[in-house]
Amino acid sequence: MLHVVAPGEVLQLCASRFGGLSAGEETVSIFDAGGRVLFEDIVAQENIPGFDRSTVDGYAVRATDTFGCSAANPAQLRFKGAVLMGEGAGAAVGSGECAGVPTGGMLPEGADAVVMVEDTEDYGDGCRYILKPVSPGANLVLKGDEASPGKTVIPTGTVLLASHIGALAALGVSLVRVWAKPVAGILSTGNEIVPVDAPLSGAKVRDVNAHMLYRLAEVAGARPLPLGICSDGFETLSAAVETAAAKCELLLISGGSSAGEMDVTAKVIAALGEVHIHGIAAKPGKPTVIGEIAGKPVFGLPGHPVSAYFSFLNFVIPAIVSMAKTCAMPRTAPCVLGADIPSNHGREDYIPVRLSPPAQNGNLPEAMPVRLKSGLIALLGEADGYIVAGRDSEGLFKGEQVEMYPLL
Repeated sequence: MLHVVAPGEVLQLCASRFGGLSAGEETVSIFDAGGRVLFEDIVAQENIPGFDRSTVDGYAVRATDTFGCSAANPAQLRFKGAVLMGEGAGAAVGSGECAGVPTGGMLPEGADAVVMVEDTEDYGDGCRYILKPVSPGANLVLKGDEASPGKTVIPTGTVLLASHIGALAALGVSLVRVWAKPVAGILSTGNEIVPVDAPLSGAKVRDVNAHMLYRLAEVAGARPLPLGICSDGFETLSAAVETAAAKCELLLISGGSSAGEMDVTAKVIAALGEVHIHGIAAKPGKPTVIGEIAGKPVFGLPGHPVSAYFSFLNFVIPAIVSMAKTCAMPRTAPCVLGADIPSNHGREDYIPVRLSPPAQNGNLPEAMPVRLKSGLIALLGEADGYIVAGRDSEGLFKGEQVEMYPLL
């Protein structure tokens, strides 16, 4: 008999027991840093850019030389030559003079603005004619505008996006210290389970959960570690779990979590460590086991793939997110129910839904429930997300606005 715990209490317990855990830190190449979580502040050691430079193709000028000019009355400036890309600016620009400068080129000394080439004319007389005035600083990026020595450019805890990778490159940072991804061991159990490439016979079933959990763990921010298939039996599973726990920071055991004679996952966890929860007031996912061995989180997930899937989404992901320091939260999307959904189980219901365009005169997409059973994972692929009916809910009603959670 399972003594179920409310999902909210499960999350609170996991936060209190596992919230301070991490897999430490590691140094990775800038090429591998995308999507990782920064372990330390990135502080500029130099000015970026290291010189005043133009943001357009044009002419470096003294802004005061352009004041009052127009197409009808252009400012005539003597051309001093062009600045070459990647080289110094050469001679200074004096009053009544200009110098050609490319986008990204260095601004010559004496100039304080750049006129776009489109706003000039060249009549071949050694001068350039400015058709539109510019103000000081126009079309320029100044030395140190992006970063100056001592400035924190990217704070610790940032999930590194492409723009951050660009900033790291600009700063000359080729090696990056990031939080390490926790290794999530994945162990399948059951006498009926065979490898995915094995032919089926009798009552055998392929190891769906190992491959599904591998991808889920990867998306959640862990480094998945497949640990194979273990047959039923206390002694056999105990040996496998003890070996597995030494190889990872977090262990997922698929199968054997119910209360039947052959379901020994909870007993094994208790023998090697401690069981905190055996049974969650959730559907699917009721027989989930949560415990720890040698201070490491251990999740005994149901053998039925859909149950294992939702248990992972709702209870394993928060632990991985906490350990990986990603602080990621699922983004929900509003929708309107297209059908009544009964729910009076006394458990929190996770209901897959498929979206369709908004009904006539509606603003939100319509969500229709996808009817499936816990052992049939393929049908879940037809869903766009899932909605939640609380434990105290007696059902959700057609036309009611709800929030849809994403599937991974």
